[in-house]
Amino acid sequence: MELLRYFQRLLEYDAWGNREALASLDSVSSGAERPLKFLGHIIGAQRIWLARLEHKDSSRFQPWPALSLDECRAALDELSQRWKKFLQDLTSEQLGQDLIYRNTQGTEFRTPLVDVLQHLVMHSAYHRGQLAAAIREAGGKPAPTDYVVYVRQLPPRS
Repeated sequence: MELLRYFQRLLEYDAWGNREALASLDSVSSGAERPLKFLGHIIGAQRIWLARLEHKDSSRFQPWPALSLDECRAALDELSQRWKKFLQDLTSEQLGQDLIYRNTQGTEFRTPLVDVLQHLVMHSAYHRGQLAAAIREAGGKPAPTDYVVYVRQLPPRS
């Protein structure tokens, strides 16, 4: 599989996993604050990274925003569309180029775009695990969001 297509697929998985995690919040009748905090962080981090990649001011986004369930739903829909657009406009050659950015403390870094995209997917998966544990602790049923669960539901390759 070509590298650009690989990352498109990983970001599709990430969007799916985030939607599944969001849906599993419905299984919690009370105590959804902690799981919502983790989902908010996934959203906040993605907003920051996407702003950096789009060469926009990322400092206006909080890494841990306090979002309602409806705000999370709207943000995930918007982010999914923006990631699709970003990846559609990306070339294979750009994957190896460095992204020069400042972190939330103002320190400058240079990181290959391919590593930023890999980090993004792994970061979301890590925090979805925390979200799942928080849902379970609140008496809910977390959604299975493993990558293999995602690929099993895809149409067979021809």
